[in-house]
Amino acid sequence: MFTKRISKSQFMMGLQCLKRLWLYNYRRDLMPPVGPEQRQIFDQGHAIGALAREYFPGGVLVDADYKHLPQAVKRTAELVEQGAKVILEGAFVFANVLVRCDILKKNADGSWDLIEAKGSTEVKDEHLSDVAIQRYVLEGCGLKIRKARLMHVDNGFIKAGAIDPKKFFAVEDITKETAAVMAGIGQELERFMEMLGSKEAPETGIGQHCSSPYDCEFRGHCWKGIPEHSIYDIPRLSWEKKNTLKAMGILLFRNVPDSFDLSDGQKLALRVEKSGEVLLDRKKIAKFLKKIKYPLYHIDFETVMPAIPIYDGARPYQQLPFQVSLHVQAGPGAEPVHLEYLGDGKSDARPGLIAFMLEHIGPSGTLLAYNASFEAKRIEELARDFPEHALALTALIVRFEDLMQPFLERAYVHPACHGRFSLKKILPALIPDMTYEGLAVANGGDAQLAYYNILSGKLPPDEAERLRADLLVYCGQDTLAMVKILEHLTQIAA
Repeated sequence: MFTKRISKSQFMMGLQCLKRLWLYNYRRDLMPPVGPEQRQIFDQGHAIGALAREYFPGGVLVDADYKHLPQAVKRTAELVEQGAKVILEGAFVFANVLVRCDILKKNADGSWDLIEAKGSTEVKDEHLSDVAIQRYVLEGCGLKIRKARLMHVDNGFIKAGAIDPKKFFAVEDITKETAAVMAGIGQELERFMEMLGSKEAPETGIGQHCSSPYDCEFRGHCWKGIPEHSIYDIPRLSWEKKNTLKAMGILLFRNVPDSFDLSDGQKLALRVEKSGEVLLDRKKIAKFLKKIKYPLYHIDFETVMPAIPIYDGARPYQQLPFQVSLHVQAGPGAEPVHLEYLGDGKSDARPGLIAFMLEHIGPSGTLLAYNASFEAKRIEELARDFPEHALALTALIVRFEDLMQPFLERAYVHPACHGRFSLKKILPALIPDMTYEGLAVANGGDAQLAYYNILSGKLPPDEAERLRADLLVYCGQDTLAMVKILEHLTQIAA
């Protein structure tokens, strides 16, 4: 039997996947280093936690970090003994489980309210287990828990000056729900400890649990035997069907039987996967092309989505455009003119971006985007947040056409795309001499990170300028890619 201590986060790992918990304890060498994108998520979580602590200004923080857990447990016990009214980041150990509680608030009758802060905008099932294991440990340590609550982001919050945490967070009572979960915790812990006592990792296959409710840090290890273009790459295929195919001994997409239950789009993709031939519906492509009116504005936004709004009038997790690229064509086949705007990283980029669009997008002609609903939604939000420009911005929305439509409707299915139709898949398949490989900023995630770094104000000026140059190259590539794809479709339709 395993007798070492596990943390709350390890308990949550075990609920998701026993193999993940075993590997975390015995094979951390298999974990990839924390990348910048994951670091950004951690930083955002820390910022949410810090704001949650401001909800209780008189609270006492147990500031010993994970390297000094014995000191944290000792300090917490002292605060409980001394009658502290609010304890922040308190550390408790019971049944070989260590938890750190975001907020513990003492009541007049000597009981405690346990309050967990999360960056989500609602209570999720995994939050109940998270709080339940904390209650289990706290009650095991002799504390009487009166209420268990979850603080989460109120998605109706709009920033207006300094952020008041009492307005930013919504608080929900989850006492009954966590009590129901607690009933099974003892049995779960026995199962975990018995499994951790084994010298071998449990035989757990891959599945939905590899990314739900959280991404597993051992995914690369567990998935290393999965071939490229496998059944797990089939778009919108349910996990039930993936598991059925796996049970049939089928891993490659091209080996899926024609009789297998697939959607019409998946069947077309499978047909192309097996034949290796391009599937075309020229009538559908021509019908799409007829909707395009010139002058044509190929348009693409880049956005950041901060959990805690950084500008007045913004909401939590709102997609804030900071960059736009335009390739403008006066007529069919005309040489495109490239125009671009990028925020300075010192102030809200949206007013400048609005002015840029209204200056350079004329009163007529199509706005063409890839997955146009994203760009249209951003303009809709700009119209809402800057009502002085609402009329002009709203007039742009009705002019959008979506370059993804022919691929989404399977009017053009290319074997190199393996059933997918994102711009990053379509572009190299149709235009082999254009690629995102080698670009310093090569996808939307990279663009977000680059601009977050600029926003931080911590970069040396030359590094900030380098990132700005990288962002301009990337966003310009997106709209130039649309120019080339449209040319390709026009040639095919002809």
